[in-house]
Amino acid sequence: MGYDTINKEIKMFRKSYTREFKIRVVQLMGESSKPIRQLAEELGISENYLYNWRKQLRENQDEAFSNQSRLDEKELEIRCLKGRVSELEGEREILKKTAAFFAKEESQ
Repeated sequence: MGYDTINKEIKMFRKSYTREFKIRVVQLMGESSKPIRQLAEELGISENYLYNWRKQLRENQDEAFSNQSRLDEKELEIRCLKGRVSELEGEREILKKTAAFFAKEESQ
């Protein structure tokens, strides 16, 4: 339950990639002999992102990706952990009610 739940919580937030990462990926697209589809799968990124990043970089190299808002890794982790805490609090409440139910049933 742990890994799957955290993985789902991470997917709730749109991934944000740094300018440097995008530039490096576009460079890799040019250097690699692999098809872009395969490269996208290996990186876990949509193929459309790769094409868009390449286009943006070609059209305006100096200004490409400069106005994007970014969530750094710590902010993303905090959001995921807050979601997990909320989920665990809900589970704890269910367990409390279940324990109370069975304790009541035993005393009768």
